[in-house]
Amino acid sequence: MFTRCVIRVLLCIAVVPAISEEPVPAQDRVFLSKAEIERTLIGKAIVSNNLATGMISRWKFHSDGHVDFVNRSGPGSASGTWILNPDGYMCVTMLMRTGCRYWFTKDGAIANANTKGADAPTVAQIRFE
Repeated sequence: MFTRCVIRVLLCIAVVPAISEEPVPAQDRVFLSKAEIERTLIGKAIVSNNLATGMISRWKFHSDGHVDFVNRSGPGSASGTWILNPDGYMCVTMLMRTGCRYWFTKDGAIANANTKGADAPTVAQIRFE
């Protein structure tokens, strides 16, 4: 039962495309470089709000390449691995599923999207814990 719950949670994060009422135009976004992501996100606990599902979760990307996830909207937690590509595309693998995002800032807030396309909806917005 617990494993099925965790799998459902991770599928929401990694597979379900976000639907926002108004996609944020890519030109208003400043995408983070690999070095900026390493300085900004790695080693810090973040709280993520998935805009499609409303799920609130806590993430911590450790410098050794592992990541911890805790669902704050219900039961479920998992650990996995992350990699950061030279172009800033971060991929997380948990329970044999992989999801990838580009991180960006807009108006001082940090968020992510599946692509850098002008019509790419924001998947999640984050804040630091």
